[in-house]
Amino acid sequence: MILQMDSRLQALLGFTLVLLALLLAAIGGCGPAPSPTASAPPQDSTPVLTSTIPPSTTPSPAPTPMEPVPSFITLTIWGPEQFSPGEADSGSMVLQAQYQSFANENSDIGVEYVSKAPYGQGGLLDFLLAASYAAPDVLPDVAIVDVFELGPLARRGLANPLQELIAEELRADLFPFAEAACTFNGDQVAIQFEADIEHLVYYTKALETPPATWADLFAAPITYTFPAGGEAGLVNDTFLIQFMAQGGQLVDEEARPALETSPVNRVLRLYDQTLEWGIIPIEVLEISNLQESWEAYAEGNVTVSHISSWQYLTSRSLMQNTSFAPLPTETGDIATMSRGWAFVIITESPHRQAAAARLIEWLMAPQNLGAWSRETNHLPTRSSALRLTGWPRDYVQFLESQLENAFYRPSTPEFERIARALQGAVEDVLTDERTPRQATTQIIEGLQ
Repeated sequence: MILQMDSRLQALLGFTLVLLALLLAAIGGCGPAPSPTASAPPQDSTPVLTSTIPPSTTPSPAPTPMEPVPSFITLTIWGPEQFSPGEADSGSMVLQAQYQSFANENSDIGVEYVSKAPYGQGGLLDFLLAASYAAPDVLPDVAIVDVFELGPLARRGLANPLQELIAEELRADLFPFAEAACTFNGDQVAIQFEADIEHLVYYTKALETPPATWADLFAAPITYTFPAGGEAGLVNDTFLIQFMAQGGQLVDEEARPALETSPVNRVLRLYDQTLEWGIIPIEVLEISNLQESWEAYAEGNVTVSHISSWQYLTSRSLMQNTSFAPLPTETGDIATMSRGWAFVIITESPHRQAAAARLIEWLMAPQNLGAWSRETNHLPTRSSALRLTGWPRDYVQFLESQLENAFYRPSTPEFERIARALQGAVEDVLTDERTPRQATTQIIEGLQ
């Protein structure tokens, strides 16, 4: 059984959460002043109530009895509208059929999907964190979260480890990035089910062979475009791909900035030289995302461009004299960046966790995940599912090599500061405000 929550109930729930948060804040503000000798707890720690009452001789209460096995469980899922089985698009119709087949096979489990805004105030992450403080009883059993936003959930302890819940066969079938991006402190706390990556498209009438290395960019007369304008002030994945392909690290093991001079400087020099040689136009600073990069290519004035895998699959029937290729890197090694969404099990109930794991394994079964990917043009994170998408064989083989070598953006508190500093350097170099070396020095010193 699949239920959809009415929007009025969602609004009432949101109002209740806000009211509870205000009441908790008011109660906390009315307490007695702390003793001057007491030390403040860490900012992220849970407040602990202390008592001056002498120890009681009353026997300890009996252990809490084990949770009874429920005869029927209704799982609540919070996620973006795009993953709801209640929409009218073809991907949602596939999901609806898969949820229904799950219900037919699991008569003791129902599913209620509650659509939430994907980002921002009142979005998924915001709602989950607020509810964990103000009204933990309303938290869902499962949430579908952008992988980049897993960090706050893991640090808050809301995302349960999945090693004992999700079958080893499924986890072993994931591409490397999908496991690594969802692992925090040694625990896999989510399971990424879909991804989009960045690769090249080129005009085959102008180029017989696409550029594979940086040197190739200067060997033939081409015009090359990619996003360099940043997203919300943060550096684009395009820069991060080249930086990581150099062996660069954004953060160390303790999640502190770990930028080194050489990889930053080398990528900035590439940007500087391709602009100086007329390979890229200064207008790349006006291109903020892969959609805009694709539009520049589609206008017919560019021979080589970056594109998302989703855009390529969605637009391939319209493409004329266009083929795909890996992004050019300094050494020709394959490198790309993944973005995507993951399942997180929130509930603490063992019985509900087991039911949630059964649902996730069902939706991520190779034939199910492959069918959904085919309809939505988002890539599956399971190798076996990729082969069942029905996409052209040469593109599937290309995607396999890309996904085996994909990077991901770390979900750490310092990422935004690092990415903002890198975007400032890109803009300084492309507008001739600073040399690559000067811009690199400013970044390294500013992040120390």
